[in-house]
Amino acid sequence: MNKLTIKNNSFWRFKFKEDFLNILEESRKEFNSKKYISVDVLFVNKFKMKKLNKKYRNKNYTTDILSFPLKAEFELNFLDNLELGQIIISPWKIKKQSKEFNHSFRREICYIFCHGIAHLFGFDHQTKKEAEIMNSHVDNVMKKLNITRS
Repeated sequence: MNKLTIKNNSFWRFKFKEDFLNILEESRKEFNSKKYISVDVLFVNKFKMKKLNKKYRNKNYTTDILSFPLKAEFELNFLDNLELGQIIISPWKIKKQSKEFNHSFRREICYIFCHGIAHLFGFDHQTKKEAEIMNSHVDNVMKKLNITRS
C-alpha cells in the first residue's frame, strides 16, 4: 500500500488526503514503479516557504512547492515501499494560483502535488523538452483521476 505522511504547519486545514492517495497510486502506475511508494508532505505558511526557497534554491520569494527526492532506491531496496522523498507545499501560494489560473483550489493543489511527485521520480522542467515530458506525465495522472481545471 502507498504511504502518505502529512504534517501541517500552516493555518490551512488539509482535506484532500483521498485525492493525494489516488495521485500516489496513479503516479506509481504512470512512472512504472514496481513497488508501492512513500512520500512525506509538509504544509507551511508563506513566510516559511520563502525562507526554504531562499535556502535551497537561492530564490527570494514564496514558491508553491519544493520537492526533495531521496535518491536511495538501491540502498533502501530491502524496504517494502519505494521511499521517494519529501514535498513541501504552500497552501497560501496554491490558493493565489488557483485564482490567477481560474482553477478550483482542489485542482490546483492536486496538480501541484502530482507535479512534486514527478520531481521525486527524477523529472524536471529546465528545458522546454523536459517540461513537455514532465507535464505530459502529470496531465496523464490528472486525466485518469478526472481532476479537471474547473
